[in-house]
Amino acid sequence: MIRITLLTLLIAYLSVYAWKDWFRGACWLVLLISIFQHPDMPKAVGGVPGLNHWNFLFLNVVLSWLSDRRKQKLLWEMPRKINFLLFIYGFFIVLSVIRYMSDRSGVFEWYEVVNSSPPGAISAINEFLINCFKWVFPSMIIFDGCRNRKQYNFAMGSLALMFILLAFQVVKAMKLGSLTLGGDVLQHKALKIISASVGFHRVNISMMMSGAFWLVFCLKELVSKKYYWLVILPCCLIIFIAMALTGGRTGYGTWAVLGLLYCLFKWKKYILLAPLIYIAVIMFAPSSVERLSFGFNSDESSYTQETNFEEDGVDLYEVTSGRNLAWPLVWDSIIEAPFFGYGRDAMVNIGLTLKMRELYGEFDSFPHPHNSYLQWIQDNGFIGALPVFLLYLLLLKYSWSLFRDSSNNLYVVTGGAAFALIGAFLIASIGSQTFYPREGAVGMWVAIGLLLRVHIERKKKQSGKKSTLIDD
Repeated sequence: MIRITLLTLLIAYLSVYAWKDWFRGACWLVLLISIFQHPDMPKAVGGVPGLNHWNFLFLNVVLSWLSDRRKQKLLWEMPRKINFLLFIYGFFIVLSVIRYMSDRSGVFEWYEVVNSSPPGAISAINEFLINCFKWVFPSMIIFDGCRNRKQYNFAMGSLALMFILLAFQVVKAMKLGSLTLGGDVLQHKALKIISASVGFHRVNISMMMSGAFWLVFCLKELVSKKYYWLVILPCCLIIFIAMALTGGRTGYGTWAVLGLLYCLFKWKKYILLAPLIYIAVIMFAPSSVERLSFGFNSDESSYTQETNFEEDGVDLYEVTSGRNLAWPLVWDSIIEAPFFGYGRDAMVNIGLTLKMRELYGEFDSFPHPHNSYLQWIQDNGFIGALPVFLLYLLLLKYSWSLFRDSSNNLYVVTGGAAFALIGAFLIASIGSQTFYPREGAVGMWVAIGLLLRVHIERKKKQSGKKSTLIDD
């Protein structure tokens, strides 16, 4: 009760302060993501859906931004092609929800089978439509308002601190001793404890931490050696431990791939540390190694007869966590409606989830494809996928270009941070995640907002113009 009271007072203060400085209010929204998904946080006040502390602050920040940016005569400087692709992105999100609302017969049938109540129309619109745009808005506000170095530092600091606070919560909830558990035991413990104690699924935390590690590490380019040893490295260690405690194999692999790229193209001397890191992981976190190799030993198999990988010692069912059962069915459905798909929540609405339940049992009846690329194509077709995938490729290109530009440390940090979070998301999307924006992607979108701002400011400098952000 005391925590909620203090939180209420903080939100009240920040809501008032947002009318004085909406930019910092948006940064606080990002920072507060680290605690507002906690199960103890109120999701509704007075039983009114959507009326909670975060949304109240969000509303004040947005209204202040809309009213004040005109007075400040701020120009919307988003690159035209990014503007266009973002518009198309939003258009297909809206279209997918309209199609979903026009025919939910498959959804009703599924909920009847599982003896549960289907989501109402208002709930569906709130979750599938309003929230998708809500989680992106802070990044657009930060992009629009980040015009000097002081604002940049505050935004980047808030973003990094959000991930660090999440990492602390994971470590506190899971305890360091969990690293000595068996890989399968670690996975099940993380699945149970992280969601209950932090509010995010362990898979989402794994993805977030794999990118956050390199985001924080990139900050070393902006600080002195003293802060590098006293702040940057300890924070990286906490994030690395949190990632290890999730038991997320994709997160482990993503962290390693990103690290290899950064070391090969920027920090070559750190490659020498790779063997030492591997030895340290084996010694202090053997469960991580066991999780990473899970499914590549035929003795662990629980579905070997169907997958027929016994001779190679690889259990495809275990390696993909059952996704190999869903993906062929999803692909077949995509071929049947390749251009515009079926609308939002297609997996359930066209009966694939029910079909998997009948074929493989209730534990393998996937409510979504567990692959962001397949999910988006299934919902919106290849026509809807092309501009969205192109957007992410352009963002990767921009971020890598900045990261490789050593003419200013700001370029390296911004590009490296954005590339880490976008890359982590795109890699994790092979086995989870979604291209429909949600709370776990807020950090990535903020990094995108900062990326686009610095990308624009660099262009100004290259054309001989003055940049208040770069020149500060």
